[in-house]
Amino acid sequence: MKRDYNYFTIVLLIIIIATHVYLVAVQALDLENEEMKKFYIGAKGYVSDEVWYVDAARNILRKLFGLQPKQIHCCNATLVYSTKNDAFKASLIASQYGVTVLSTSFNKINAIYVHSNNLSALDLFAKMTNASDVVYGWILGDTEGINTYMNLEHPPMAKYIIALSMILLGDRPFYWRIPSIIMGSLTVIISFLIAKKITGSNELSLIMASAIAVDPLTRNLASIALLDIYVAAFTALAILLAIYGKYKASILVLGFASTFKFTALLAFLPILLLYISNIIREGRKKFVEVFSKSVELLTLALLSFIFFQLLVSIPIIFRLGIDTWLNQSILGAISWHLRIKCVGSECPVASAPWDWFFGLNSFPLYIYSNGVTIYAQGFVPAYLLSFILAILTIAYRKFNSISKRPWILLSGFILAYIILWLAGSRTQYSFYAVQLTPYVYIYLISQLYEYIWRENIVKTFVEWKNVFERIWQIILVILS
Repeated sequence: MKRDYNYFTIVLLIIIIATHVYLVAVQALDLENEEMKKFYIGAKGYVSDEVWYVDAARNILRKLFGLQPKQIHCCNATLVYSTKNDAFKASLIASQYGVTVLSTSFNKINAIYVHSNNLSALDLFAKMTNASDVVYGWILGDTEGINTYMNLEHPPMAKYIIALSMILLGDRPFYWRIPSIIMGSLTVIISFLIAKKITGSNELSLIMASAIAVDPLTRNLASIALLDIYVAAFTALAILLAIYGKYKASILVLGFASTFKFTALLAFLPILLLYISNIIREGRKKFVEVFSKSVELLTLALLSFIFFQLLVSIPIIFRLGIDTWLNQSILGAISWHLRIKCVGSECPVASAPWDWFFGLNSFPLYIYSNGVTIYAQGFVPAYLLSFILAILTIAYRKFNSISKRPWILLSGFILAYIILWLAGSRTQYSFYAVQLTPYVYIYLISQLYEYIWRENIVKTFVEWKNVFERIWQIILVILS
């Protein structure tokens, strides 16, 4: 019977993952189709910040590795020119070379987007019209310098993966998004394993996985080629290892996760809190011992970060030099994360970490032709309730309940983002919150499950009563 039950759990998990993949893939294709409908009025196919990461991936592919995206029906390319007049003149004579102009809708870069059935004809056309750059594949985004941009303010790992999808599958929006779809699925699977280890319940873990799989923030970020869904997947893996007590392995995975985006490192705080909690449970409560162990873990995290940043950046270092890489990809990136990135009415909507739980200042990812907007926003009632309960149950944390570790994880992430905000990163965006999504639901559902039993609610109120009584006693001592 137990064995059949385990098979049943696996089947249900597969159904949950399949549902997630279906919902995300449909949205990814829908976004591609929506952009294609608007291609001849200037749409480029990119959704939100995809324009930075995908174009950077394409540039890394050709500039660092000397490769081009896979193209089935020969060749599409964006030809870049020194002046708008040169681009215009080239578009007038393209047909003489057997080249078809697909788009001239560029304002911030002097370029045209063309197609030819013959690679040699396209190369000849580019040469004869004095094109300064030829970028094969999907049309470039309309941004100044985009044909040389490599997004050095973020580590390259996600761009490598996107570039790999261009080589293996081709260069079109849906293909860029397949790695994100995979990362979304991995996030759901790993979240199930985290929940199972914490709660010991297949039923609760399946409920948590289902909630994460259909959460709008998870689905939206898994349907486009942004960095944060990669961060969510690999930090979840680091958390899973920490939950199993494999803290060194957890920190190594965290170092690798940072090669997608530095915000992965914020997971160090919840991992550290779990580590300290584990040390205390083992009976080692002396400050010096706990502090020394914490410093050891921090040192390992720093070494892991340095090692993996160097490892994945070897192609960039060989191309640009270690000084340029260090200044732009490490020191510059740290500075980028700790400053206000954009000021003015044309800037995207920024938010503070607590806004994410109230659905405030949500980042608009895409606006459809009919005016419907996709926001980087989770299911607000669940996020709001988890935030409120996380505060209201602080006094309840003295009890070793199943919600304790989920509470540590969620609170650790929130605190880490608040520290980052206080350190100067006031232009955070709501899509960062996808890193927190698994722990919102794991905590919320485990806490609500505990509160099915009335005595746990009573315990919470009793502990708060004790807290306020102790505060009152301190006040009496001070004032008497």
